[in-house]
Formats: sequence, structure tokens, C-alpha cells
Amino acid sequence: MSQANHNSLGVSLSPEDISKGHGKFPYVIVRMHHGIYMQMPIHFVSEKKEGVNGIMVKSEATNYLDNYPHLIRIASDYKRNLEMKNKAETQLCLVVAEHQAYYFSENEIRFSTSIPTGGTLVNALQQVIAMGTPHFIQSLNPLQS
Repeated sequence: MSQANHNSLGVSLSPEDISKGHGKFPYVIVRMHHGIYMQMPIHFVSEKKEGVNGIMVKSEATNYLDNYPHLIRIASDYKRNLEMKNKAETQLCLVVAEHQAYYFSENEIRFSTSIPTGGTLVNALQQVIAMGTPHFIQSLNPLQS
């Protein structure tokens, strides 16, 4: 686990994890097991970007909001790829802001103002990056909700 801030409530995201894209909207949360969640940041890039983790999407847009209409398709494609790889149903949530999320289950997508929080958060390598804290950095909310 990378070095992180420790407090009485849990372990928050470290500067190292944040620099790799964790904790910034938008991102996908995958339920791995009860209380264990994997965060996959979504990065819109014009060219390949080194040193960040997550889902890379080619885009020439210079503003996060210009990519907003594509997020459901991106999360749906990611869910479908995980299910084909794992040969099992995947519970997934697309988190776009502090109070805006889309929950994907079977063939349904449901909007919610409640986003996943707490539990144990891991990255794509299954390394623990946070425990018992919000999955985002509150000062980095592009959509004030």
C-alpha cells in the first residue's frame, strides 16, 4: 500500500495515488467483494499518457464536461469487457460527481444521488489505496452538486 494520510476513521488516498488519477471525477467503481471496491479513473487524453492508472479514452476535448455525454457508453463498454474476461456479472458504478452516479446491474442503468463510499478501495493491481473514507478528493469536484 502506498503511503497515505491516516486518521481515526480510515486511510485516505495518498498524493502518489492522486497523481495517478485516483480520487478525481469521473471514475468507475467495481464491487470486487463485500466491502471491497476497485476504482478505475477515466482519463480523456489526446495522446497516450504515461504514469496514470485507469481507463484511457482518446478525446480532443479540452473540458471535462464536453466528454460527459460519452461516460455511459464508456462505463458500459468497460463493464461488458470485465464480464467477458471474468465470465461473471459485474456490479459497477460510474461516479461523475459528489452526488451523481449511475449504477449498472445486469441490463439496467440507474441514476442515483448517492455514490459509493467507505469500505476498502483498491486500484487495478489490487493494492489498497484507501479504507473507510470517501473515494474522491472533495476539492476536485468539477460538477458542483
